[in-house]
Amino acid sequence: MAEPTVKINVSNPTEVARETLRRLAMRRIAPTPDNYQTLYGEIVGVPGAPANKASAETALAGLVSDLQEHHPALSAQVASLNKAIGKNDWRQCSWQLTEIAVQLKPQPVRPPAVDNAERTQDENLAQLRELLAKTLEFGVVSQLSHNPKLVEKAQQLAVAVREAGSAAALRSAASGLKSLWVSIELQATDAHDQQETLKRILLLLVENIGELLDDDTWLRGQLDMVQQVIAGPIRIKSLQEAEKRLKEVIYKQGLVKHGLREATATLKATMTTFVSRMSDAVAANDEYQEKIASHIERISNTEDVLELNLILEGLLEETRAAQTDSRRAHEQLIQERDAAVQAECRIKELETELAQMSALVREDPLTQSLNRRGLDDEFAREASRADRYNTPFCIAVLDIDNFKALNDKRGHQTGDDALIHLVKIAREEMRLTDHIARLGGEEFLVILPNTPLDEAAQIITRLQRSLTKKYFLDNNEKVLITFSAGVAERIAGEPQDVAIGRADSAMYEAKQAGKNRVCLAPTAEAG
Repeated sequence: MAEPTVKINVSNPTEVARETLRRLAMRRIAPTPDNYQTLYGEIVGVPGAPANKASAETALAGLVSDLQEHHPALSAQVASLNKAIGKNDWRQCSWQLTEIAVQLKPQPVRPPAVDNAERTQDENLAQLRELLAKTLEFGVVSQLSHNPKLVEKAQQLAVAVREAGSAAALRSAASGLKSLWVSIELQATDAHDQQETLKRILLLLVENIGELLDDDTWLRGQLDMVQQVIAGPIRIKSLQEAEKRLKEVIYKQGLVKHGLREATATLKATMTTFVSRMSDAVAANDEYQEKIASHIERISNTEDVLELNLILEGLLEETRAAQTDSRRAHEQLIQERDAAVQAECRIKELETELAQMSALVREDPLTQSLNRRGLDDEFAREASRADRYNTPFCIAVLDIDNFKALNDKRGHQTGDDALIHLVKIAREEMRLTDHIARLGGEEFLVILPNTPLDEAAQIITRLQRSLTKKYFLDNNEKVLITFSAGVAERIAGEPQDVAIGRADSAMYEAKQAGKNRVCLAPTAEAG
C-alpha cells in the first residue's frame, strides 16, 4: 500500500519530528532512536545518515515540545517520554513512542449519519402527506356528499398534498387547506341554521295538529314523541329509535282503524235497514187502514147477511195478515237495533284500543322510562289513589352528578349510555309499583306510591349504593356514575308541579352539600 504524501516544511524540526513519528506508525517500525534517526534523515533528504545520539535527543526533545503544545491530551505519555530521554533510557523511550504513535494513528473515517437522518425525515414527511391525502379522500369527502363543489375541492387538495415534493408546493397545499376549512365552517353554520329553522317549523306544525282535531287521543302519543325528539339535540340513535316505535304504533293503529272503518260501515248499513223496515211498517199500516175503511164502507152499504159474513171474514183475514206483518217487522226491527248496538260497542272498543296504541309511545325513546306525558298520567293515577285511601305518596327527583363533564370528556354517546345505565339499575332496585320518568336531560323523577318519607329515602339511598357497585363501562373502562336526589312526600290535594318543585329544591340542596347525597324536602303545609 502506497504511503500517502504529506507536504511539510523540512526546515522546521517540529514538523519533521511529527512526520517521522507518523511514518513509524504507518510502516509499523519499532520507534527506536536508530529507526527514528533513519526516517528523520529520509524526510530531510539525508537518507542513510549515521545515527547520532545528540541529533536524536534533539529531535526527540523537539517532538516532546510539539506534543505538549498541540496534544495536551497526551500530557502523561509525553511527560514519561521526556523523563526517559533525560535518563537515556531508550527502551522506555521506544515503549512511550509506541503508545503515542497508537494514540496519534488516524482513525477510519465513518460515513456521516446525516444522510440517514435526512432519509428518515423524508420518509416520515411522505407518510404524513399520504395520511393527510387519505383523510381528505375518505374522511372529509364523505362528509361533504351534499356539496359537490367542496367534494371536488377536497379531492384536488388530496392530489396536491400527495404530490407536494417541495416547500413551495406544501405551502400552496396548506393555503388550499385553510380555504377548505373556512368553506366547511361556513357551510356547517348554514346547515345548522337550516336545521334549527326546520325544527321550529315542524314543532309549530306538530303543536297545531292537535288543535285541528276534535279528538286527538289516538294521535297524542305520536305528537308527544315528535315534540320530545325535536326539543332535544338531534342524535341519530334517538331518531332511529323514535322511527322504529312510531312505525310499530302506526302499523298497529292501521289495523285497528281498518276494523273501526268496518264497524262504522256495519252501523251505517244497520241504521239504513232499520229506517227501511220502519218505512215498510208504516206503509203496511197505511195499506191496512185503507182496507179497513173500505170494509166499513161496504158494511154501511149492504143489508145482506151473507155479504156481511163475507165482509167480516175478509176483515178478519186482513187483520190476521196485518198482525203477522207487524210481528215480523217488529222482530226485524229488534234484530237491527241489536246489530246497531253491537256495532256501536265495537266502535267504542276500537276507539279505546286506538287511544291505547297512542299511549304506547309515551315512553322516552332513549331510556325507555316514562316521558312527560306518561309521568302526568301515572302521577294523576297515584295521587288520586293516595287521596282516596289516605295513603302516603312520595316522589324523588334525581340528577346525575357532573354529567356535563362526562359529556365533554367522553362524548354524547357515552352520556346517553350513562342515562340508559341509570334507568336499568333503577328498575332492578325499584318495586313493581314504582315508576321512573325522565324529566329532561340528566334529570329523572321516581314515583313511590304507598311509601312514607323515611322509607322513600331508604329506597333512593339503596339505589345510589347499587349504582356505585354496578359500574358503568365505557370501552371496557369503569366509570363511576353518581346522582344527587331530593325526596318529597305529597300531601292530599297538592298539585303535581308543586310537589315536584319541593323535591327539586331538596335535590339542589344535595348538590350544594357535596353531591351523591339524598336530601328530604320539608313537609308541606296542608292548604
